Amino acid sequence: MFFVDSHCHLNVKKFSKITETSQENYSIESLLTRAYNVGVKYILNIGTELADIGEMHSISASHAGVFHTIGIHPLEAQRHLQQYSLQDMADTINSNCNNEKLAGIGEIGLVYYYTRENEQEQKKIFELQMDIATKHGLPVAIHSREAEADTLAILQNYSGARGVMHCFSGSRDFAFGALDLGFYISFSGVVTFKNSTRVQEIVSDIPSHRLLVETDAPFLAPNPFRGKANEPAFLVHTAKKIADLCGTTSEKIAHATSQNFFNLFSKAKIFCDKE
Repeated sequence: MFFVDSHCHLNVKKFSKITETSQENYSIESLLTRAYNVGVKYILNIGTELADIGEMHSISASHAGVFHTIGIHPLEAQRHLQQYSLQDMADTINSNCNNEKLAGIGEIGLVYYYTRENEQEQKKIFELQMDIATKHGLPVAIHSREAEADTLAILQNYSGARGVMHCFSGSRDFAFGALDLGFYISFSGVVTFKNSTRVQEIVSDIPSHRLLVETDAPFLAPNPFRGKANEPAFLVHTAKKIADLCGTTSEKIAHATSQNFFNLFSKAKIFCDKE
């Protein structure tokens, strides 16, 4: 039995923002050792900006169980448009898509939770990256918050697109709208929170062949670690909660979600099959 953390951020600067005063060792090697020791065998390291790309490639190249994506997070859209042309962004992402351990494009999408003032900028970047993902046949990791209708409307324009709604905390209609488009649904530590009853009610209704599990580390640590920096090793606690909600075992959740991960992120499977 093994688990796959389908969405986390191993980038040094993301951990350093959360762990500056912590005595815990958050080096890449320590994080991965703790993950491997509890059965988290594979990890997908998710990009959020173009400046991540070199570090993402380096981490994957140095660690057999780590794959990565590249992408521009919707909250980074406005800054990227100030720094780069759309063509420059497209050229940069396109030129990195053939890396053997690059498994997808992400995280991308729309976030209206804080403001809708940059809605058009977010949509431009989202559509640009959907174009690239479609061109290369790569799955996408979608971040959508308070933007369900617009997210689905854009995805409907990309027939045959594959991907996952990461860190799902949306409505039942959004979940099944995504499922109807062929997308997977991924749950994070949020599902362990006492006040997340809506998410908990949805989990058991997601078909087991469309389910993924993630940490979104270093964010959203599950109970009983809430308030600490999250890390891939904590995935087992989220998986246990999902198993309880679904009336099954952690072993079955591990098997289903690992198989689903490799079905979706097929480049990762191809790489593992060669090793």
